Amino acid sequence: MNKQNQKISYDKESEVLSIEMKHGKSVDSDISGNVVIDYDKKGEVVRVNLYNFSFASFRENLKTLKSFTQSFKLPFLVR
Repeated sequence: MNKQNQKISYDKESEVLSIEMKHGKSVDSDISGNVVIDYDKKGEVVRVNLYNFSFASFRENLKTLKSFTQSFKLPFLVR
């Protein structure tokens, strides 16, 4: 998996945490509660979205998320 294509972002307006595993088009999804996992045509995970992810909770876990992304050399973006 190419780490340059991986990205974690948070949209505080829509309260969505998005973890992009690789760049690609989603052709199928699994939905469970507030979690949506998108798959490409090969059945590989393209992205994971967590809906209703509160910014307050995100802020409480920001340090942990930054540490996680740094340990895997993933880009980390907060909008």
